[in-house]
Amino acid sequence: MGGYRPGLLDRLLGAQPGARFLSPEQVKESVARDLEALLNTRTALPRQLLQAYPECAGSILNFGLADFAGLSHSSSEDRLRICSSIRQAVERHEPRLCNVQVTLAERNGTVNRIDIVIAGMLRVHGANEAVSFSAALQPSSLHYSIKRGAIA
Repeated sequence: MGGYRPGLLDRLLGAQPGARFLSPEQVKESVARDLEALLNTRTALPRQLLQAYPECAGSILNFGLADFAGLSHSSSEDRLRICSSIRQAVERHEPRLCNVQVTLAERNGTVNRIDIVIAGMLRVHGANEAVSFSAALQPSSLHYSIKRGAIA
């Protein structure tokens, strides 16, 4: 990958002042930052309300995740529901990633924390590269923190 032009939001916000092009590493950091914003935003409208309006599913009206506060993190069914919801949100709202896979990562020694791996192909200006991001969910605050690379 060579240098890439920053996205519109990055240019408007001046995330990289004076930078006309982003390095591949800066693009990955931008995706990680945007994934963290996506996962830490809760949708305001129930999914059932939007079913009658399929075009709204991919719009800003549906940006974020459903609130998982009522789900049990020890239930395999609920954990699969969380992974599916995250995958769908990433596929809808992060166009730089394709072939998105979301899996739970088992980690010994962690209490009251869920680790998730988001993997896919980063597509930027015709170039493709496999990438992964680790997302740690603190169930007490429902806050995700995202880092590049899989969980060690």
